[in-house]
Amino acid sequence: MRSLSVLRCAILAAALGAVSACSTLRDEAGLTKQSPDEFAVTTKAPLIIPPDFNLRPPSPGAAPLNQTDPTSSAEIALFNNSDPAVVAAQMTGNYSASEKMLLANAGVQNANPTIRAELQSDQRNMQGADRSFTDRILGSPAKASPSAKGEDKSSGGWFDWF
Repeated sequence: MRSLSVLRCAILAAALGAVSACSTLRDEAGLTKQSPDEFAVTTKAPLIIPPDFNLRPPSPGAAPLNQTDPTSSAEIALFNNSDPAVVAAQMTGNYSASEKMLLANAGVQNANPTIRAELQSDQRNMQGADRSFTDRILGSPAKASPSAKGEDKSSGGWFDWF
C-alpha cells in the first residue's frame, strides 16, 4: 500500500514537471522574462514655456506639440532629408541635369571629400605591417637578403604541393 502512494506521488511530480516545462503555462504564470524593447526608448523634448506665458490647455486626445516622432527623427539622422533638387542645383561640374539629380538622390553631398587619402593611408599602413606570421602560416619563402645565394629550397609550408 505504501509503495502505491509513493508511485502516485512520483507520477504526480513527473506530471507537474512536464506541465511546468510547457511554455504557454510558463507565460500564463508570469515565469518568463520580458525585457524592454530597446528601440522603444525615446527621449522627451524639454518643457518649453512661451515667453508671454499664454498657456492654452491641450486639446483632449491631441498629440503633444513639443515632441517629434521617433521614426522621423531616425530618418533625419540616417538619411539627412535634404531636397535633391536644391542639392542638384548647387552642384558644379560638367554634369547633365539627370546626372546631377542621380548624384543628389544618392547623397553625394554627404560624402567625405578626403576618403581617398584616408584609404591610401590605410593601405600604406597595411603594407608596412610585419608579414612574418602570415608567411610562416602559408609557407611563403623568406625575403631574400642581398647576401643570400640563389639556392632553391622548399619552404615546408602547407601549400608546397601546389
